[in-house]
Amino acid sequence: MKVLKTNLNVLLRLVQFTWGYKWKIFLLIFLGLIGVGLSVINPLPMKFIIDNVLSGQPLSGGILQIFNFFGGVPDRVGLLIIFVSAAILIGVGNAILGYASTQVTTKVCQRLVMDLSVQLFDKLQRMSLSFYSKSHVGELMQRLSGDTYVVSGVIAGILLPTLFSIVSLFAMFYIMLSINVTLALLAISIVPFFAVLLKVFKKPIITSGERQYEESAKLWSFIQQSLTSIKIVQAYSRENFTRDKYRTLFSNQNDASIQSTKISTIYNTLTGLLSGTATALIIGIGAYKGLGGEISIGELYVFIGYIGALFGPVNSLASIVQQSMGINVRGKRVFEILDSEEIIYEKPNAVKLTDVQGHIKFKDVSFGYNNNGLVVLENFNLEIDPGQIVAIVGPTGAGKTSMISMLLRFYDPWQGEVSLDGVNLKDLTLESLRSNITLVLQDSFIFPMSLADNIAFANPNASREEIIKAAKAAQAHDFISRLPEGYDTIASEGGVSLSGGEKQRISLARAFLRNTSILILDEPTSALDAQTEARIFQSLSSYSKGRTIFIISHRLSTIRHADLIVTIKDGMIAEKGTHEVLVNEGKVYAELYKYQEVD
Repeated sequence: MKVLKTNLNVLLRLVQFTWGYKWKIFLLIFLGLIGVGLSVINPLPMKFIIDNVLSGQPLSGGILQIFNFFGGVPDRVGLLIIFVSAAILIGVGNAILGYASTQVTTKVCQRLVMDLSVQLFDKLQRMSLSFYSKSHVGELMQRLSGDTYVVSGVIAGILLPTLFSIVSLFAMFYIMLSINVTLALLAISIVPFFAVLLKVFKKPIITSGERQYEESAKLWSFIQQSLTSIKIVQAYSRENFTRDKYRTLFSNQNDASIQSTKISTIYNTLTGLLSGTATALIIGIGAYKGLGGEISIGELYVFIGYIGALFGPVNSLASIVQQSMGINVRGKRVFEILDSEEIIYEKPNAVKLTDVQGHIKFKDVSFGYNNNGLVVLENFNLEIDPGQIVAIVGPTGAGKTSMISMLLRFYDPWQGEVSLDGVNLKDLTLESLRSNITLVLQDSFIFPMSLADNIAFANPNASREEIIKAAKAAQAHDFISRLPEGYDTIASEGGVSLSGGEKQRISLARAFLRNTSILILDEPTSALDAQTEARIFQSLSSYSKGRTIFIISHRLSTIRHADLIVTIKDGMIAEKGTHEVLVNEGKVYAELYKYQEVD
């Protein structure tokens, strides 16, 4: 009962998501109901041809009244022409309605998939980094590109087919009752057996479907990881290992798919066997009644047609229930993300940051990562004056990157607060906060687009002159100019065609072009030679006027001229001061300086 309730909740939420397209869906329902009506009356022209044209039986009932209204019953040839024409019109009408319905259904479903995918993508962009620390990109890609099609399945695979199947079932059963009550009741008595089969197979179908999607997610995640780390794979000669791992994951996915298909095939075979046996029995009984004159040949023809058509909606309803189980599995995967609270929320009354001075304060901050429960920063206090160049040093794992990450609200502190110009970061809009801070990482990400566009990613409205000026400041202009297409050179995926130093200079140019009040440099020149680094920091000196700058670097030459050097150890500030002061004190920084182990 709990599983059924959960399934219904997911399906109802998906139906609710489609409400924005309700008028087009109503149009689909209208077209579909007309199509159902045409399908229901489709066998009737043949009944009249057999009974009233070939056998010569007189017309009766409503059809006779219709002919009398239009001037009387024509001869047999006239009746033949009329009923053949009616059959043709029904067929043409069904074809036109089928085409129109398919076109409208395709457009509506594709728009629904796009809307859900965009909503999911938007949510993923706003998720905290703690979410990504325990999620696999490949698996998220599958949810984004594959699982979002469940909203299409709700319309095209559940909602419309269910409605049309039920209407068809009742309409055909009504006509069958008017032909022969005994045969009609016998036909409908088969339905409970379908319900029993569905009850027996429901759990195996759900279980196998969930396993299939889980194994598929693992495979896609591994593919993404392997291709993005191809340098390491090749450098360590691990191609055979990754190939075997890929084969194992693919094999697991195949096994899950085969098992799911096996269960579905057994279920479909049994339902087909049940409907086939029932159809044969009813045809036999109907034929026997025809021999006794209880039913005409035309009526028997119509009844046989309806028998096959009757089990169509019954099978369809069973298939819909089966399909809903798969949609439920994939729908839950989508809503797991949409319902996730692992996001840095913005207060409803958040204020927009303006006229940034760069006064930053960490007050009694404690922080850790939920995935390991360890405290990284504890009772951390630090105050930075506007315009200061601050170097952050310390052993690996001391909490340097965590501290910087909280400035951009990638994470929020467990306790205490981080403020900018006297305002708690939680009280600011995320867009205004992050638009005033520029982050340059050691691992520079290069987009697969032109180098000019890569630099202009920081400021899409920048002119070519501004882009070139930023590139010159980052010592990137010379190597870009030597490329055959210069700034219009298209970078490969992930910047594989560029060296580490070239990528870092592109990243620094991007930062210079953004021109924000606060700049964070996290190992920005680790891949550069000392001479190039010196020229970049010379440019940084003129750029830094009036700006607050944080630098995390291994190279002491990078940080020794900082206004303030902060040494972090075990999540707390061990010491702070200028280079000369800290070296003379002979504590943590002095040891790092001595052994060049600055992290």
